[in-house]
Amino acid sequence: MLKKYLFALLILYLSSSVAIAFPRNDSKPGGVAIIPVAPASTGKPYVSYHARPVALVKGKRNWLAIIGISLKTRPGTEQIKIRTATGKVHYKKFKVRAYHYRTQRLSIKNKNKVNPNKKSQRRIEREFFIKQKLRKTFSPNPPRLNFIRPTTGRDSGRFGLKRILNGQKRNPHSGMDIAAPRGRSVKAPAAGRVIFTGNLFFTGNVIYLDHGNGLISLYAHLSKINVRKNQWVRQGQIIGKVGKTGRVTGAHLHWSVYLNGNAVDPALFIK
Repeated sequence: MLKKYLFALLILYLSSSVAIAFPRNDSKPGGVAIIPVAPASTGKPYVSYHARPVALVKGKRNWLAIIGISLKTRPGTEQIKIRTATGKVHYKKFKVRAYHYRTQRLSIKNKNKVNPNKKSQRRIEREFFIKQKLRKTFSPNPPRLNFIRPTTGRDSGRFGLKRILNGQKRNPHSGMDIAAPRGRSVKAPAAGRVIFTGNLFFTGNVIYLDHGNGLISLYAHLSKINVRKNQWVRQGQIIGKVGKTGRVTGAHLHWSVYLNGNAVDPALFIK
């Protein structure tokens, strides 16, 4: 009986002492800043960055703000607004370092995916507002930051690359491309709730997951979607299959991660 009791205490100790997983702290455009905002002994504060709430995690010593920095942010000083549990408001500054992203040139066979016709342009405009709303989703659940890689394959398009499609400049790459054969399984990198599934002009068959506190992930160009809206998925659960729907040059998974509405480098979340 005593042995069972001691064993139970050991399990309880080990489970309570597991370290919290965090993304890499890299304050660059498209990066993540981890900033202590209040002692852990105090009540949970409210933190905002550019008028948007940011993810908060209670560490051993401090409440930590997990902030997504936009790719458009210029190097220099930024600040967050902190409202303590007692209602006091103050600001904290942090530095964003300069970072140079490389250029990638791609050739797209489907010309309409590069220079959309009027009908496609109307569709793109409708979908723009859907995507903006999804990436700004903020649920009260604690963020699940312990990510695994969603599929195996070669990294074929890094986050932040300056894209030139058929000789024309386009927006920087907002995610990570993983080249893989059509039909390869795509797994949820962390537990979360499905907030959207469907087919969009550029991303093709796509899934959005909400991992809590403004941490959102996207899986694009899928050949198959295995989940439905509002479904809860566990880490490692198969949510879809790699494909080549939407604007692509070949079969691959496009994986994006958003924090407080900003696209950030998914590589910062995986070891």
